[in-house]
Amino acid sequence: MKHILVYFPYELQKNPKSGSGVRPKRIVEAFKQYCEEESLELVVISGTTSERQAAIEHYHARNDYNNALFCYMENSTMPYWFTDPDRKPKNVKLDSGFWNTLKQHNIPISLFYRDVYWKFDDMYVPPKGIKFLRYLMRQVYKQELKTYQKYVDLLYLPSLEMNKYVGWQGEVSELPPGMEKVEIRNNISLKLEKPYQAVFVGGISDQVGMLMLLEAFKVLNENDHVINLELVCRENEYTKYQEMHKYEQYHWLKVSHLSGDQLIEVYDRSHLALIPREKNAYHDFAVPVKLFEYLSHHLPVVGTDCDAQARLLQEEGFGAVSTVDPEQYGKAILDLLQPDTYNQTKQNIELKAWENHSWYARVRKVANDMLRIKEGRN
Repeated sequence: MKHILVYFPYELQKNPKSGSGVRPKRIVEAFKQYCEEESLELVVISGTTSERQAAIEHYHARNDYNNALFCYMENSTMPYWFTDPDRKPKNVKLDSGFWNTLKQHNIPISLFYRDVYWKFDDMYVPPKGIKFLRYLMRQVYKQELKTYQKYVDLLYLPSLEMNKYVGWQGEVSELPPGMEKVEIRNNISLKLEKPYQAVFVGGISDQVGMLMLLEAFKVLNENDHVINLELVCRENEYTKYQEMHKYEQYHWLKVSHLSGDQLIEVYDRSHLALIPREKNAYHDFAVPVKLFEYLSHHLPVVGTDCDAQARLLQEEGFGAVSTVDPEQYGKAILDLLQPDTYNQTKQNIELKAWENHSWYARVRKVANDMLRIKEGRN
């Protein structure tokens, strides 16, 4: 039977909570939907080294390579040799041997390369914090990329901007995070009037961005009660960052520590959402999962001018972009809240966000790309 291979050189989390754990689960679900619609079989290979070996042997015994349309893979943030729970390499040629077999059978391979944080000193903490291991691990990461270069026909990145640091020589495309389906709740009637409601949800370790955000709201509300900010973050993080606490005196700020379904009401009472990231080399190519969570709740977004997120917001008309400056950020918020601009942005989100950015849209793009490569070889 014609089939698609989906390959993860690591164990999939059973109940993932973080973006890196959720992504593989959503991708597999979307591939299942695609395969059902196209009358294809989906073959998923994942797990520890021993589990992958058993799955590869089982697949090899089928002797059905001629019916494989393509193989899609996603890497881990660890080099694939170290993805077992004990982080010890085992059967180091298992994965590359399988990819080589696929290549011999003319089966195209694509890979989603998740992150390149290991190139940044302020992002990558070496094992046990030993600085010399940072150098050694970077050599391992580079070797992993060289191995992929031998077998992978198409590399997917969260954004095209990331390839500045990956340096992939072959075909590259982008495959950002996907959106969850959230229906518009008909009982929600939020008028576009002062005081407006804005929301930020997420980590606050980016203090440059967070303090800029708070200062922007202070400026916005200096002469009139224009807009409220609901800031949702982890309690332990908020306790850590004391400089933010001086803004608690202002009536426009509400700090809460909610998560999961508790956020639905927060989103429902908000006019727009915020991504106030410091502009730096890493943020310029990173695509925040939170952006797509906001869009799934039909919220226009005001982001800073980090390259990848700014491009998406501006090209698709999903929000506004500002420099990392309190006055400019506040101006971007007010400009977006102008009725004509706001209503057009909401309309753009309703018409294009789900169609272009669902997990199924991601898989449909992969399938179209890979079938094009496959047909080019026949």
